[in-house]
Amino acid sequence: MICALVQNGMDDEGLMLVYEMQKLGFSDDDVTITALLSTASNLRNQEIGKQTHAYLIRHGIQFNGMESYLIDMYAKSGSIQAAETIFNRTFKGNTDPAVWNAMISGTTQNGLVEQSLLIFKQMLEENVIPNAVTLSSILPACSQLGSIALGKLLHGFAIRKYLDENVFVSSALVDMYSKSGSILYAERVFKNLAEKNSVTYTNMILGYGQHGMGEKAIELFHSMGESGINPDAITFVAVLSACSYTGLINEGLKIFESLETEYGIRPSTEHYACIVDMLGRVGRVVEAYKFAQKLGKEGNVRGIWGSLLAACKIHQYFELGKVVASKLLEMEGAERSTGYHVLLSNIHAEEGNWDYVKSVRKEMLERGLMKEIGCSWIDINGYANCFVSRDRKHPQCDEIYQLLKHLHDNLRDDGNMPPFL
Repeated sequence: MICALVQNGMDDEGLMLVYEMQKLGFSDDDVTITALLSTASNLRNQEIGKQTHAYLIRHGIQFNGMESYLIDMYAKSGSIQAAETIFNRTFKGNTDPAVWNAMISGTTQNGLVEQSLLIFKQMLEENVIPNAVTLSSILPACSQLGSIALGKLLHGFAIRKYLDENVFVSSALVDMYSKSGSILYAERVFKNLAEKNSVTYTNMILGYGQHGMGEKAIELFHSMGESGINPDAITFVAVLSACSYTGLINEGLKIFESLETEYGIRPSTEHYACIVDMLGRVGRVVEAYKFAQKLGKEGNVRGIWGSLLAACKIHQYFELGKVVASKLLEMEGAERSTGYHVLLSNIHAEEGNWDYVKSVRKEMLERGLMKEIGCSWIDINGYANCFVSRDRKHPQCDEIYQLLKHLHDNLRDDGNMPPFL
C-alpha cells in the first residue's frame, strides 16, 4: 500500500502510512526502505532521506540497488557531495547501470555537466553498457554545455545500440537538439518516431516556442488528441509559453480557457504566470496586473509578479512598476532575489531618479546580492565558445575586439551609427 501511494505521487500519504505501521510495532524492511527513499527523492526532503539512511546503517539492512536509491535521494535533495561519497565507495567494479545512471542524472540536474560527462566516460571505461536511462540522463548535459557535437555523437551511439526508438531517449534527443539551436534535427527525430508520449510532444512544442514558431507549436498541441495522447499540465505550460514568445495572445487565452473546461486540469501558478507574461510582453500591462490581482492569495508567487515587473519596465509603466515591486518584495524570499532589485533600480534609472538607484545598489552590495552574469555561446568546429558582456577571458579576446573595432569604424565611415563600441 505504501509503495502504491508513492508510485502514484501521494508521497505524504505514504509517509503517514509508514508512521501508522511503525506505531503498530511492525519493522521496516527493504521494501519499505525503498519506498521511503523514493519519497525523500520526490519531495526533495534530505531530512527524511538521512533518517532512512541512518536506519539502514543501524539495522545492517542491505539490498540490491540500495546504492542507486541513496545516490538518487541525496542528489535530488541537493546534497551532491553525499551522493558522490556513496558513489566513489562503490563504482569500482560495479556493473549495475542503475548506480551509474543515478550519479549521472544527479550531477546533470545539479548543473555539474562536466562532471556528469566524466562519470559517463568512467562508465564506458569500466565496461558498463549504457542503457536508455543513461542516455536520457546524459543528453541534457549536452545542451547545458552548448555542445551539439557531443549530442550528435550520443545520438549515433543510440542508433548503433537500437536505443533511439526508446521514447525516453527520443524525448531527450528532441529536447537536446531544440535547446542547442537545431530545431530541424529535433523535428526530424520527432517525425520519425514510431512511439510518442506527452513528454515527447511537450519537448517539441517547447522547441517550436523557443525558436519563434508559435503557429507550429499550437498546431502540434491540437494534433495530440488525434494521436490519442492527452496533454498534461506541463504541455499546457509549453504551449502557453510558445504563445507568449510569439505574441499569439488570443490563441493563448483560448487554450488557457480550455485547460479546465475541456481537459479537466486545474490551472497552477505556472499557467497563471504564462498568462501574465503573455499579456505583459505585448504591452497589455494593466490587464496583466488586474489578472494577477484577481488570483488573490493563489497568485502571491514571485514568478507572476516578477514577470509583471519586467513588463512594467519594458513598456515604461513606471508608477505601476513601483506598486508591483513593493508587492513583490513583501513576498517570502523575494527580498533576496537580485533580479527584482535590478529591475526596480532600472525603473528608477529610466525616470532619472539616481539617488534611489544608488540606494538600491548600495543595499544590494551590503547584503551581498550579485546579479548572475548572462552567458552566450556559439559552436565552432565542435567547440563551444562562451562569452559574457565585456568579456576579457576568451583566448582570442584581442582578435575579437580588433575585428569589432574594424567593423565599428567601417560602419561609421559609411554614415551608420554602430550598435556597439
